[in-house]
Amino acid sequence: MERAAVVRRAWDAYAAGDLEGALQYFSPDAVWHTASDFPGTTSYRGHDGIRLLALETLTEFSLYRMTVTDVCDMGAFVMAHGVIYAERDGEPVIDRVTIWRCHVDGDTIRQVEAELVPGETGTAPLPWGAAPTPS
Repeated sequence: MERAAVVRRAWDAYAAGDLEGALQYFSPDAVWHTASDFPGTTSYRGHDGIRLLALETLTEFSLYRMTVTDVCDMGAFVMAHGVIYAERDGEPVIDRVTIWRCHVDGDTIRQVEAELVPGETGTAPLPWGAAPTPS
Protein backbone atom coordinates (compact mmCIF):
# COMPACT_ATOMS: atom_id res chain seq x y z
CA MET A 1 0.00 0.00 0.00
CA GLU A 2 1.28 3.50 -0.76
CA ARG A 3 2.26 5.55 2.28
CA ALA A 4 -0.31 8.28 1.59
CA ALA A 5 -3.04 5.61 1.35
CA VAL A 6 -2.07 4.31 4.80
CA VAL A 7 -2.55 7.79 6.30
CA ARG A 8 -5.77 8.44 4.36
CA ARG A 9 -7.29 5.15 5.52
CA ALA A 10 -6.35 5.83 9.15
CA TRP A 11 -7.82 9.35 9.06
CA ASP A 12 -10.97 8.19 7.21
CA ALA A 13 -11.58 5.47 9.81
CA TYR A 14 -11.13 7.96 12.65
CA ALA A 15 -13.45 10.49 10.98
CA ALA A 16 -16.07 7.73 10.66
CA GLY A 17 -15.86 7.09 14.42
CA ASP A 18 -13.85 3.87 14.04
CA LEU A 19 -10.87 4.43 16.33
CA GLU A 20 -9.97 0.72 16.40
CA GLY A 21 -10.08 0.67 12.59
CA ALA A 22 -7.74 3.66 12.52
CA LEU A 23 -5.36 2.03 14.99
CA GLN A 24 -4.74 -0.90 12.65
CA TYR A 25 -2.68 1.56 10.57
CA PHE A 26 -0.52 2.61 13.55
CA SER A 27 2.46 0.62 14.78
CA PRO A 28 1.99 -0.71 18.33
CA ASP A 29 4.68 1.71 19.55
CA ALA A 30 3.54 4.73 17.49
CA VAL A 31 4.02 8.20 18.99
CA TRP A 32 1.55 11.06 18.48
CA HIS A 33 2.89 14.55 19.23
CA THR A 34 0.07 17.05 19.76
CA ALA A 35 -0.12 20.61 18.45
CA SER A 36 1.34 23.29 20.69
CA ASP A 37 -2.06 24.50 21.90
CA PHE A 38 -3.31 21.08 23.03
CA PRO A 39 -4.02 21.01 26.78
CA GLY A 40 -2.09 18.51 28.85
CA THR A 41 0.16 15.80 27.51
CA THR A 42 2.31 16.65 24.48
CA SER A 43 3.01 13.06 23.38
CA TYR A 44 0.97 9.87 23.41
CA ARG A 45 2.67 6.48 22.94
CA GLY A 46 1.29 3.24 21.57
CA HIS A 47 -2.26 2.22 20.80
CA ASP A 48 -3.35 2.82 24.40
CA GLY A 49 -1.84 6.29 24.30
CA ILE A 50 -3.68 7.16 21.09
CA ARG A 51 -6.91 5.80 22.64
CA LEU A 52 -6.29 8.12 25.61
CA LEU A 53 -5.76 11.08 23.26
CA ALA A 54 -9.10 10.33 21.59
CA LEU A 55 -10.85 10.00 24.97
CA GLU A 56 -9.38 13.27 26.26
CA THR A 57 -10.47 15.02 23.07
CA LEU A 58 -14.03 13.70 23.50
CA THR A 59 -14.24 14.75 27.14
CA GLU A 60 -12.61 18.17 26.63
CA PHE A 61 -15.10 19.34 24.01
CA SER A 62 -18.86 19.20 23.62
CA LEU A 63 -18.34 19.08 19.84
CA TYR A 64 -15.17 18.11 17.97
CA ARG A 65 -14.62 17.73 14.23
CA MET A 66 -11.44 16.94 12.37
CA THR A 67 -11.76 17.20 8.59
CA VAL A 68 -8.78 16.12 6.50
CA THR A 69 -8.78 17.93 3.16
CA ASP A 70 -5.64 16.46 1.60
CA VAL A 71 -3.00 13.78 2.12
CA CYS A 72 0.29 13.96 0.19
CA ASP A 73 3.50 11.95 0.27
CA MET A 74 6.27 14.53 0.71
CA GLY A 75 9.13 12.01 0.60
CA ALA A 76 10.47 12.28 4.15
CA PHE A 77 6.92 12.14 5.58
CA VAL A 78 3.27 12.03 4.56
CA MET A 79 1.45 15.29 5.19
CA ALA A 80 -2.22 15.36 6.10
CA HIS A 81 -3.81 18.80 5.93
CA GLY A 82 -7.16 19.74 7.37
CA VAL A 83 -9.33 21.73 9.71
CA ILE A 84 -10.12 21.21 13.38
CA TYR A 85 -13.28 22.70 14.83
CA ALA A 86 -14.28 22.31 18.47
CA GLU A 87 -16.82 23.75 20.86
CA ARG A 88 -17.06 23.70 24.61
CA ASP A 89 -20.60 24.12 25.94
CA GLY A 90 -21.79 25.46 22.59
CA GLU A 91 -19.04 28.09 22.26
CA PRO A 92 -16.39 27.72 19.53
CA VAL A 93 -12.91 27.31 21.01
CA ILE A 94 -11.02 26.00 17.96
CA ASP A 95 -11.50 26.66 14.28
CA ARG A 96 -8.18 26.34 12.51
CA VAL A 97 -6.08 24.68 9.87
CA THR A 98 -3.71 21.96 11.05
CA ILE A 99 -1.10 19.78 9.39
CA TRP A 100 -0.06 16.35 10.56
CA ARG A 101 3.40 15.10 9.57
CA CYS A 102 3.07 11.33 9.49
CA HIS A 103 6.12 9.08 9.43
CA VAL A 104 5.14 5.80 7.79
CA ASP A 105 7.11 2.55 7.66
CA GLY A 106 5.63 0.00 5.30
CA ASP A 107 1.91 -0.14 6.06
CA THR A 108 2.00 1.50 9.50
CA ILE A 109 2.27 4.99 10.89
CA ARG A 110 5.05 5.16 13.48
CA GLN A 111 4.87 8.86 14.38
CA VAL A 112 2.54 11.83 13.98
CA GLU A 113 3.54 15.44 14.57
CA ALA A 114 0.55 17.79 14.71
CA GLU A 115 1.35 21.41 13.90
CA LEU A 116 -0.57 24.63 13.71
CA VAL A 117 -0.32 26.26 10.31
CA PRO A 118 1.75 29.45 10.69
CA GLY A 119 -0.50 32.50 10.78
CA GLU A 120 -3.61 30.43 11.56
CA THR A 121 -5.20 31.47 14.80
CA GLY A 122 -8.72 30.36 13.98
CA THR A 123 -11.73 32.07 15.48
CA ALA A 124 -11.07 30.84 18.98
CA PRO A 125 -9.78 33.68 21.14
CA LEU A 126 -8.49 31.36 23.86
CA PRO A 127 -6.24 28.30 23.95
CA TRP A 128 -7.86 25.00 24.90
CA GLY A 129 -8.82 24.90 28.54
CA ALA A 130 -8.27 28.64 29.14
CA ALA A 131 -10.94 30.65 30.93
CA PRO A 132 -11.84 34.16 29.82
CA THR A 133 -10.43 37.00 31.89
CA PRO A 134 -13.19 39.12 33.52
CA SER A 135 -13.44 42.65 32.07
